[in-house]
Amino acid sequence: MAVLDLNDSKQVEKFQTFVREQDGGQVTQDPKWGELKANWGHVYIYRTNDSGEITAAMAVLTIEAVPGKLLAYCPKGPVANIQDVELVKSLVQEALDNLPDNVFLLRMDPEVLYDKNLDAAYQAAGFVTRNVDVTYMHGNIQPRRNVELFYDGRGEGASVITNEEELMHHFKSDYRNQIRRAKKDGVTITSGRSKEDIDAFFETYKMMAKAQNITHRPIDYFYRMQELWADDSAFRVFLAHFDGQVVAAGIGFSYGDKIWYMYAGSNRSYAKHYGPYLVQWEMLKWGLAEKKVRYDFGGVGDFTPEDGLYKFKHGFAYHDPHVEYIGELDWVLDQEAYDKYLEGFAE
Repeated sequence: MAVLDLNDSKQVEKFQTFVREQDGGQVTQDPKWGELKANWGHVYIYRTNDSGEITAAMAVLTIEAVPGKLLAYCPKGPVANIQDVELVKSLVQEALDNLPDNVFLLRMDPEVLYDKNLDAAYQAAGFVTRNVDVTYMHGNIQPRRNVELFYDGRGEGASVITNEEELMHHFKSDYRNQIRRAKKDGVTITSGRSKEDIDAFFETYKMMAKAQNITHRPIDYFYRMQELWADDSAFRVFLAHFDGQVVAAGIGFSYGDKIWYMYAGSNRSYAKHYGPYLVQWEMLKWGLAEKKVRYDFGGVGDFTPEDGLYKFKHGFAYHDPHVEYIGELDWVLDQEAYDKYLEGFAE
């Protein structure tokens, strides 16, 4: 059992390497993510084997979510064998031993597929699980339903993707045509990690948020992200250019066995030139070059064409199985505060 000392640069590097290279590793479990979330507290727990190699890691961030009470959140983690319920429970207990006394809930939402037997095992161990009974997309912190493209050939009619031609033929035919149309129209893609790239991305991000009537993160959040990962190849900003304008953009992270398409933006005035499709093409090629197992398009409300997010993403992952995670594994310490907190997730 160990708590990460953030002043021990060698151990921090080992922790970061583990969450970056381990299958199921997550950028949200990297201590850099804790730095990005500057207004959150944090504690990092890990396990090692007899050789001193890290075998499990858990980043827990804290914030006041109910007056006077702290939510402890392990985003998309821990990076561990989630099937080993006792291991995960021991990580939770050690985290709580090192967190303030006013924590009312420790929540995890690992990227492991929903399984009724695993769900039952966590309930039997004392956890409250929030999954199939939560039908509202925003009823969980992270959407449970995701669209993912699997380079290793999963799903009916799918085959292993080893080159760009095979990748292109994995898409729906009209998506292939739209990518070709974008190129023919003169749309080009650049990628980088500079502050200027963030500025260009943010303009399209604001446009998209306004068009969809949704809130968006402030520019300083993305500046901080850029500063933390400025020299890190795991982070890239993709920009689609047309006629001197940035018309679409995407931010991605390469951690664990996947590329995560995390943020996007587009200028609808240029929709007929299909910039977002070309952004996806270049980001998906990045995953291919990195020999990733999967490309994560992120969450959707439901696996139906009526869901706009699903409609766009599914065309790329046309052959791939639907991904539905186990959802939230909650260790509740204060039932009254927990009930109050859940009111914020009601539809």
